[in-house]
Amino acid sequence: MKVKSEHIFFGMAGVAALAIVVSVVVSGNKRKKEVQKVDLSVFDSPDQPGSGRCMDRRFIWMLLRLQKETDLPIFKWINSGARSAYWNSKVGGVNNSAHKIPTCKAADIKTPTKADQLKLVKAARKIGFKRIGIAKTFVHLDIDNSKRQYVAWGYPAGTKPPFNPFA
Repeated sequence: MKVKSEHIFFGMAGVAALAIVVSVVVSGNKRKKEVQKVDLSVFDSPDQPGSGRCMDRRFIWMLLRLQKETDLPIFKWINSGARSAYWNSKVGGVNNSAHKIPTCKAADIKTPTKADQLKLVKAARKIGFKRIGIAKTFVHLDIDNSKRQYVAWGYPAGTKPPFNPFA
């Protein structure tokens, strides 16, 4: 029996396509399991226990990548994650804050040293964060696509950041 070369080609292409699909599914499941291991209570609004569960899963996955890239305890350094409307107002957050429930696509991460801050901001930019606020003692990261992208700011709001990761 003679096997035509196009049959072999299509057979090999089918095997390759199946391998890619399996790889994507396994990768997606691995990411989901990583995110499920995060203690979301670190993102709770102080006035609403359990509210950290609203945090965007892609955002959490990006923070996991940031922690791995920097070797910094990102999840132990969360100052602010999800915020109720009341808490957002209390801390002076903007009305359309990415922190607010139900958006839940932002976190403020304390940075004990300037070296930690620089390391965190550079890695965040590399990982794909496109909105970065830089204060004296923390870094704000968010993935709210409804807002301007590739932007950095300082605190108080409206001031220039000490450095711009997008420049």
